[in-house]
Amino acid sequence: MTVPAERVPRRRSNTRARLIEAAREVFAARGLHGATVDDLVAAAGFTRGAFYSNFSTMEEVFFALFEQQSAEMIALARDAVADIPDEDFGFHSVGLVLDRLRPLGRQWYLIHSEFVLHALRSPRMAAVFLDHRRRWGAELAELVTGALRRLHRRATVPPEQLVEVLFSLYIDSLAQEHLGAWPDGPGRMIEDVIPAVLTGLSEPDPRSPL
Repeated sequence: MTVPAERVPRRRSNTRARLIEAAREVFAARGLHGATVDDLVAAAGFTRGAFYSNFSTMEEVFFALFEQQSAEMIALARDAVADIPDEDFGFHSVGLVLDRLRPLGRQWYLIHSEFVLHALRSPRMAAVFLDHRRRWGAELAELVTGALRRLHRRATVPPEQLVEVLFSLYIDSLAQEHLGAWPDGPGRMIEDVIPAVLTGLSEPDPRSPL
């Protein structure tokens, strides 16, 4: 029996997606260099042949996973901002946005930190990481600029720099939360510190209609 040609790319795409999905837990638990092809295919329920039909190395899977996770986080943040009506939108809305991201936080932090560690040791990995970071940094800058616009404000520093500050606070809060430093959760960071930073690094936009 001959498999229709159009089903082969679809099947391969599904296999690739399942491998990337399985890679979340595998890389989070074992790291990039600790995880093996056998670990991944066992977690995904495939053979080594399925892996090599879609990827050449575990690094390729890692890069694909990081790209997918970053896109998911940005999409969740964008949807969370869009779901808040204008009349309810304020600096306190940061908490609602970060709550939407929390289920993915620990796993994403582990993958991101793993990438940073390898990038610091390898110029080749650093180039890949910085390319990823530039692209999703630009998307986050657009999101933050749009959120400030809804508050009739504008950033007083380049949006990319504002994103770097917010991102640093957010990623450190993930580490503190999952290390147990904040038994009651990152409430003060979300409710007080991040809104204060946004207020301090923005100003009323004179061009904005009130």
